[in-house]
Amino acid sequence: LTNINAEIEAIKKLDLVVCLDQTITPSGLFADVLLPICTHFERHDVALPWYKGHYYIHRPKVIEPLGESKTDFQVFTELAYRIGHKTGMGDRFGQTYNPRATRDYWNNPDPVDEAYLRAWWEDRVMGHQHVEMPWNEFKRLGIYKFKLDRPHVGFQDQIEQGIPFPTASGKIEILSTELAQIDDWTKTRYGSHIPSIPKWIEPFESLNHHEKRERHPYHMITPHPRNRTHSIFHNIASLQEACPHEMMINTADAQRLGLRTGEVVEVFNDRGRIVVPVYLSQRCMPGVVVCPEGTWIDLDDTGVDRGGNPNLLTADEPSPAGSFAYNTILVDIRKTDLTFRPGWDE
Repeated sequence: LTNINAEIEAIKKLDLVVCLDQTITPSGLFADVLLPICTHFERHDVALPWYKGHYYIHRPKVIEPLGESKTDFQVFTELAYRIGHKTGMGDRFGQTYNPRATRDYWNNPDPVDEAYLRAWWEDRVMGHQHVEMPWNEFKRLGIYKFKLDRPHVGFQDQIEQGIPFPTASGKIEILSTELAQIDDWTKTRYGSHIPSIPKWIEPFESLNHHEKRERHPYHMITPHPRNRTHSIFHNIASLQEACPHEMMINTADAQRLGLRTGEVVEVFNDRGRIVVPVYLSQRCMPGVVVCPEGTWIDLDDTGVDRGGNPNLLTADEPSPAGSFAYNTILVDIRKTDLTFRPGWDE
């Protein structure tokens, strides 16, 4: 998420914030109601590989939900029953929301979940996707790989059968006729003008902007970290120990600032301030700093993030084509005595 401080201000304006999660995440800190949801190991389900793929994976329940946690479906089914009784509809609202379940679904979801999954498999998968494997066999084997009529190859029909591309000319267009015909960009889905022939577009923040560079002379990029998936697994202490969060800075820049590897700096711009240790390296250009995304924020009383999340510094302004601009950031750096807090278990 870009410009976290702006999002925090937006959250504060809401009348009610509800968070459903397995752990107390940064989102949970701003919630009025925090509902404990069990993990996928504690419920019965079927999944596709991330993000999608050509096989189904059967996911049996491994253990019963821990503590007071429930599945999302259990929580919303129970809420539906309670809303029904609160509004004079009795059980009808809950039964309409979850027609296969009774009020006992709160305590015993397994038969209902099995019925939903079996019906989905037999109707959608076997009926519409022409899969011949019965549900019980899929459960026993644990996986089903789709049998494709032919390998998935990009643009195969256009190349082999002459089917037109979805463009005005029916061909691959180096000059986009759609973009070339736009006169009023305020009436399009794009944020600003996009040239009809691909060319460099100067970002809204870069070291080429001399006026901005005078105040914030470093360009920050925010790659994916090695020890987590975005923010997932940030709270795993062993992963933090194996791959500590730090900002890479060119050796020449560090020497000019009087920094050594491991020393803590404050990184800031007009949108926010973060605290993070530095790592000196020749692997990034002078004037460029590299701070991995995804750390959990830990704000002090003045709004400084002691967890070092670079998205307090990113702008909530999209690229011309509508993408998030996570690597279009100008910042300044200074050595600090502020405390870096990489984890929440202290």
